[in-house]
Amino acid sequence: MNERRSFSAGEARNLLRRARTATLATLNGDDGVPYASLVNVATDVHGAPLILVSTLAWHTRNLLADGRASLMVAEVPDIGDALTGPRVTIMGRFEKVDDASLRRRYLARHPAAELYAGFGDFAFWRLIPERAHAVAGFGRIETIPADEMFPSADEMAALEEGAIAHMNEDHDDAIQRFASKLLGATPGGWKIAGIDPDGADLRRSEEVLRLPFPRAVYAGGALRKLLAELGEASRS
Repeated sequence: MNERRSFSAGEARNLLRRARTATLATLNGDDGVPYASLVNVATDVHGAPLILVSTLAWHTRNLLADGRASLMVAEVPDIGDALTGPRVTIMGRFEKVDDASLRRRYLARHPAAELYAGFGDFAFWRLIPERAHAVAGFGRIETIPADEMFPSADEMAALEEGAIAHMNEDHDDAIQRFASKLLGATPGGWKIAGIDPDGADLRRSEEVLRLPFPRAVYAGGALRKLLAELGEASRS
């Protein structure tokens, strides 16, 4: 990986991880003109974007005809020039997916979607990234290959559900401290709903918090060590 980037692949990936909405650009089937729309977004364990869309939507009809698309997430500052805020655009092809783990990860970020996720006209789609273009202010502009921004996380994907169950069953006190001490929420009722190399998603009913990890982890031993460190940090 290129450690000299002005906006690193990890920073760009975490911007995507934090996002709850995105601008989706698809190609109109009749004339090929790009069409931009608003969607909710989540990520798989590797970091690839996930969306849940209805066949009634224009963007879904476009994807069914041509999977080529891009998706942009941005963090707009509260004041001043909006263009000073960081944003990243992921370019690639969307594919329809039917996978219980991807469904769980999406609903961990968007609990309200449980009301319609099972409707027959809705389906989950994953963007297969080809490259990313990231901007984080003046002079911080990078085009990042997919394999740099989305490194393999197969071990984390394999252990995610077991790690979630272990934390929720055996470490409830630590989870409540993560929410209250590290994220500023009121304690009580929080559960871990998703874990990936960059952080964990905490959920209480329809409330969702993102717990960022101080460093990316890609193996079980590294995850256990990091969670233990966060547990100690939340005691202070």
